[in-house]
Amino acid sequence: MTHIFTTKKLEKIIHKKINKDDSFVENKLGNWNANVFFIAKKKCILFVNSKTFFSVVIPRFSVKDINNLDQLFIDNLHEQLLYENIEIDYKVMLSEIGEIKFNPTNNNRKTIGILTYNIEKMNYFKYDYPVFNNLVIREMTEKLNNTPFKQLDWKNSGEKMLSLLKEQSLI
Repeated sequence: MTHIFTTKKLEKIIHKKINKDDSFVENKLGNWNANVFFIAKKKCILFVNSKTFFSVVIPRFSVKDINNLDQLFIDNLHEQLLYENIEIDYKVMLSEIGEIKFNPTNNNRKTIGILTYNIEKMNYFKYDYPVFNNLVIREMTEKLNNTPFKQLDWKNSGEKMLSLLKEQSLI
C-alpha cells in the first residue's frame, strides 16, 4: 500500500479521497507527498517521493478527475520513469505500488520543503517554454529530477529512484 500525504491546499480540492486512518506502513518505495500548483492557468499536482525526492506531475488536473486520481498518478509515474530512461514494467510497478491511500499532511518538513522548492523551480522553468503540453511538463519534471540534493549525498532524484528500484529488484 502506498500512502500519499497531501498539503492542506490539495486536501481542500480532493477532500472526498482523503483517508482519515492513522495507521501508516511505509511501502518499499516510500511514501509520497503532494501539492497543487498552476501552470498557464491549469491546475497541476506535484508528487514527491519521501525517500528519493523523485518528482511526478499530473498536468491539467480537474475536479472531474478526482475518482481517477490513483490511476492518473500511476500512469504519470510510469511515463515519467520511461521518459527518464528508467525501464520498468507497468505491471511490476503496479503490483509494487499496490493500493493508494490519500492522507492528510504528515508534516514531513524535509519532503514538504523539497515539494515547495520544486514548485518554485517549475514556476521558473515555465518562462522557457511558449506552450505547455505533456511533453514539456515531462521535460520540466526531468529537470527537477536532475537536481542534486545534499540530503541525497549530492546525487539527483533520478539516480536515487533508479538505485531504489534496482535494490528492490524491480528492474
